[in-house]
Formats: sequence, structure tokens, C-alpha cells
Amino acid sequence: MNKSEFLAQLHDHLSVLPPEERQELMEDYEAHFTFALQNGKTEEEIAMELGNPAELAKEAIDGRFSAKEPVYWFNPNAVPEPTGPPIASAARPGRSGFASAMVYTGLFFLNMVAVPLLISLWMLGVSLATAAAGMLLSPVSLGLEYLVGNSVLPAKNYAVLVLMGLGILLALASKPVFKWLIRISKSYWTWNVQTAHGGSKA
Repeated sequence: MNKSEFLAQLHDHLSVLPPEERQELMEDYEAHFTFALQNGKTEEEIAMELGNPAELAKEAIDGRFSAKEPVYWFNPNAVPEPTGPPIASAARPGRSGFASAMVYTGLFFLNMVAVPLLISLWMLGVSLATAAAGMLLSPVSLGLEYLVGNSVLPAKNYAVLVLMGLGILLALASKPVFKWLIRISKSYWTWNVQTAHGGSKA
């Protein structure tokens, strides 16, 4: 089962949830796929690790609604029938103390490598933006050279034009780079939180 098939089945099985809650759960699983794919896993491997979409949906829905409670959020005029005291949602079985300790230890050592790598990527993005700004400001330095009375060679004028062109290209490239950095950082953070909490959303 690939990513599209997995998410489509999960979406269908979660159809009884309110749209906002269903979308939130779908985004969590999409983030999990994104991070795992970036770490070299195939879509089929990720789907197999996550399990059966129907069972995952049942676990998410279980205990949220009683059998007699109608699904009424599609009709704002409908009134839910009283169903008695609210039923607490079924809790995910907790890890043992040893398992939790091993998970946190694994995350600690993983982050010792992954976090510096992320920081390095961010520094690379900042360097790219800084280089673009410096190139775009090259006409200012040429103008200052004119003001102090130094002779300016035609080659310098051409060099400034080249730097301006490169600066514009780098500035345009910086935007998608920073978007990618934000997305990968958020995905990694989400994965850390989900792993630390046993796969459930914090």
C-alpha cells in the first residue's frame, strides 16, 4: 500500500469525525510520511509500520461517540440527542518505564546528530540570503567609490551588473529554501513529539 492509498483509506474511515479534527489527524500522518521518506524509507514500508488504516481510525474514534449519538455537524440545525454522561475516550496503552526510557535515550542520541545538522542547514540558508543582500548592495559600494573621487574602471561597472543579477537570483532562491527549512524543521519536531508520546499527538 502506498502513501496515497493509505491516506485515502484513513480519510474514509475517519469520515465520522468533525472535519477539523479529521484534517488535524490527516496532517499528522502526512507529516509522518514526509519525515520517514526523507530518511530513506519507501511509502510501502511506512504504511506497513503504521498499520491498518481501519484499525488506526477505529482507535482514534473509539469512545468519542456513543452508538446513539447522530453525526450532526453537517447540519447546523440538527440537535444531538442527550446520551447521558460523556464517555471518556479510550486511552492508548502506555509504555512500560523501561520502554519509555529507551525511547527517550534513542531520541537524545538521534537529536545530538540531527539538531546540529538542521542548524547547519539553517546557517546555509542564512548565508545564501546574506550573499544575496551583499550582491544587491554592490552598487552602493561603487557609488561610494565615485564619491571619494577614485577612478572607476568600466570593468567594475560590469562586475556590479553581474553581481546585481546574481543577487536577484539568489534572493529568489532564498524563499523556497527557507520554506523547505521551515517545513522540514516542523516535520522533525512533530515526529519527535509523536515518538516521545508513543505515536499519539501531544
